[in-house]
Amino acid sequence: MKFELDLYSISAIIALVQLPILIAYLLVGRNINRTNSLLILFFCALAFDLFHRIIIDTKLILDIPFFIGAGSISQYLYGPTIYLMIISLAQPKTKWKNIYLLHFAPFLINLILFLANKSSESVDRHLSMVAQFFVDVEKNPTLKFGYPISLYSYLKMLLLFSLHPIIYLLVSMRKLHLINPDKRKNKASYIPWLKTMIFGFLVVIALSELAYALVHFFGVYYWFLDSFIIWRPLYVFAMLFVALLWPLSYKSLKHVGYSKSKDDFLDSLKRYMSEHEPYKNPKLSRYDLADYLKVSPTYLTNILNSELGSNVKEYINSYRVKEVKNLIEKGKLKDVTIEAIGNEAGFSSRSTFFRVFRDVEGITPLSYANSLDETMK
Repeated sequence: MKFELDLYSISAIIALVQLPILIAYLLVGRNINRTNSLLILFFCALAFDLFHRIIIDTKLILDIPFFIGAGSISQYLYGPTIYLMIISLAQPKTKWKNIYLLHFAPFLINLILFLANKSSESVDRHLSMVAQFFVDVEKNPTLKFGYPISLYSYLKMLLLFSLHPIIYLLVSMRKLHLINPDKRKNKASYIPWLKTMIFGFLVVIALSELAYALVHFFGVYYWFLDSFIIWRPLYVFAMLFVALLWPLSYKSLKHVGYSKSKDDFLDSLKRYMSEHEPYKNPKLSRYDLADYLKVSPTYLTNILNSELGSNVKEYINSYRVKEVKNLIEKGKLKDVTIEAIGNEAGFSSRSTFFRVFRDVEGITPLSYANSLDETMK
C-alpha cells in the first residue's frame, strides 16, 4: 500500500499548520490564564484530530499502526474545554473547583482503554482491518464515510461521540447569552468570536453526521457530500479567516495593541479624557475606553500599569478628583453640596467619592475646601 496525497490530505495538512498561527493570534496581547489555557487545549485536540485523519487518508497509518483507533479520543475534549472556558469567562474570579475535572472523565477513560488495547495481537488484527478498508474504499468510494452499520449501532455511536460535544456546546452557547446583559463583558473580545466559533463547530458536526446518514441509510450520494467529511480542515480555515478579519468590523477584538508608540497612545488617551470628559460617566469602564481607542482592554491595562503605574480605575478616578478640585476652586460648593460635586465629577456614591479623594489627596473633600477658604482669607 503506497502513500497517497489527495485534496483532503493537502487541505488537512495546511489546516494543521495553521492551528499554531491561530493559537498565537489568540494569545497576542493576553496573559496566559485559565481561559486561554482551555482554548489552547481545544485547538490541540483539534490538531490531533487532524493529524489522525491525515495519517489515515494518506495511508500512513499502515506504517504507524499505534494510532489505529485513536480517532475518538479528542471528541471527548471538545465539549468540556469550551464549556469550562465559558464558565471561566463568565466567572473570572471563581476559584477552580476540582469537581470540574470530572468533565474530562470520558476522555481519560477512553484514553486508558485505547492504551490498554495495544498488545501486538490487537495491533496486528486492527492493521489487517485497516488494510482491508483501503482496498474496499478503492472499489466503493462511498466507504470513505465509513462502513455501513445498523441503525442501532449508528445511534449508539451518535450518542457516544457526536452528542457529547453537541450538548456541551449548546449549554455553552446558553451561558454566553447569559453574559450579554452585562455590557462591559459583552464588549470583551472573546464574546462575539466565541459565539461564532461554537456555532461553526456545531454546524460542521451536524454536516458530517448528515453526510453519513444520507449515504448509508438513504442511499443518497452526491459529490458535494465528500466535503462534509473534511469539516475539520474547513473549520480551521474558517476560524482563522474570521479571527484575522473580525477586527475590521469589531474593533474591540484587536489583540495586537496599537500601531503607534506608547507615548502617542497615552497622548491620545489624555486628549480623549480632557476633550470628551468620559470620566463624568459613573459607569465608564476599561472596555469603553479601549473601544474608543480601538485597542483591546488588556492592552490598555498593560500600558497604564507599565507607563503610569496605575490601573484603569485609578486612572479614571484621578480625573474625577481633578474635576472635584476644579469645581471647588470655582466656588461650586456655594451652590450645591459636596456630594453633588462628587456626582457631577463621575463618582457613583458618597463613600466611594470620599475614599478615593482621601487616597489621592490625603484629606477629605470638605477638608480640601476648608483649606482653600483659609488660603483665600
